[in-house]
Amino acid sequence: MKKIKYLTLMLFISTPLFAATSSAGPTSRDLNFSLGNLCEYVGKIQTDGEGKSNTCSFLPTLAGSYDIFLTKELALSPQLGATLPKSGRDENIKRMTLFALLNGKYKTSYLTFIAGAGLYFTRIWGPGGDEELNNGNSTDSFPLPKDPVYSRNFIVNLGASYDFNTTWSAELYTYVFNALESEDRAFSVGATLSYHFGDVL
Repeated sequence: MKKIKYLTLMLFISTPLFAATSSAGPTSRDLNFSLGNLCEYVGKIQTDGEGKSNTCSFLPTLAGSYDIFLTKELALSPQLGATLPKSGRDENIKRMTLFALLNGKYKTSYLTFIAGAGLYFTRIWGPGGDEELNNGNSTDSFPLPKDPVYSRNFIVNLGASYDFNTTWSAELYTYVFNALESEDRAFSVGATLSYHFGDVL
């Protein structure tokens, strides 16, 4: 049932874009690359025994988009990106993410509004073996992953971009996880600086 809900949401988002494609051919294209930082699952991860939750941490991201302008204002923009491998709260465990999105963009004079959806993959790996960790008033042995472990999430992307000129822009965006499940819903927030190559393909 959950998969059907997300497929319906994806169809709802993408239908207007494909309708525009059929009614008018592309007017221009733009290849762009982005460098930024992603704050994952803001407020959802407990960081200490007192119940404090996470805010934002340094997690560099790299991404590339190819904007296909269907009109002067409306663009279809597939995007691929990844975070750099990084250790989490446990230095023995590393993780990285890969995301693939289909975004729609509506461009005004300086601002571009962004909405889309896609998949968010997380890879976790470690040296294997066991690790002694604090478990209340004592310590206990916990296993470390040896083989990579993968997870996959459907996400909704909402954001906006500001154009400094035809070459540089800055973006603010949020990834919504479990958008249709209020109890499990989570948000990641990011900011990027993008360089635009223009119509090079």
